[in-house]
Amino acid sequence: MKNPVTRMNEYQREYQKICKNSSKLSIGDCAGGHRPENRDKNRDVSIVPPDNFRPYLTSFQSNDNTDYINAVFVDGYTRSKEYINTEWPLHRTIQDFWSLVYDHDCNTVVVLCNPPPSNTYPPFWPTERDKKKKYGPVFTVELVSSNHYPNIKTWIFKVLKRVVSLTELMAGVKAEPKTTQIFQITCWPLGHKVPTSTNALVELMNMVERWRQRSAYGPVIVLSTNGKSRVGVYCAACVAIEQVIQHGEVDVFQAVKTVRRHRPQLVENMTEYKYCYDLVLHYVLHYLNSL
Repeated sequence: MKNPVTRMNEYQREYQKICKNSSKLSIGDCAGGHRPENRDKNRDVSIVPPDNFRPYLTSFQSNDNTDYINAVFVDGYTRSKEYINTEWPLHRTIQDFWSLVYDHDCNTVVVLCNPPPSNTYPPFWPTERDKKKKYGPVFTVELVSSNHYPNIKTWIFKVLKRVVSLTELMAGVKAEPKTTQIFQITCWPLGHKVPTSTNALVELMNMVERWRQRSAYGPVIVLSTNGKSRVGVYCAACVAIEQVIQHGEVDVFQAVKTVRRHRPQLVENMTEYKYCYDLVLHYVLHYLNSL
């Protein structure tokens, strides 16, 4: 119901409160992403992670490479740094993306967009056609299996790392292959604020959870074209749903505050905020009793 004075409904009042209390990040907080050598690794220099909460890349690839990728840790309901939000890689950051997957033991990647392949959004994983692809001097990614469902596609990959640093070679460092699965929703067209199927997104969340139970609970990379749209909705809904499962109660307001802590641009408008509620409601109505 709308407040007769402010003419705002409950959702709008909550969202306004969140926006008012969100922390503002200074350029100093985000110095790494603004350094000259890293600036062109960002799609948008107004969306840059704070140094205290960005995942640093540790695999040595070449003397030109830095430890920077435009990505930020986001807390879950009970685990800190449960998610890593990032943007669709640029041509020059694809090898950095695979370094992120490898260095931070990310065995799950959630892709919340399906842009047609282009120079703007280059493909960054091997297809069924090429099976195996090298990204930079260090990483080779090999397709193990794939499944295509209505509205969701999944691929399992083996990520192989070649040791090229003299220090690591001398120390006899062995780089073990790692496994990761990419989950992509295909019913969320560019320009749409919400997907055409809410059930597909909730089902994707369930598929991710089943995979993590079987494999490991490393950070989940959640990715959209710009690293701010959509990803906050996914993470906030997951946080709220975990609260429902564990405690039988829900606080979407608090879940959104949690995910915005390190990237205030997440859940960027009223439509996304309201959609967090829709996702949790759909989960409670259709999935909760089947656990």
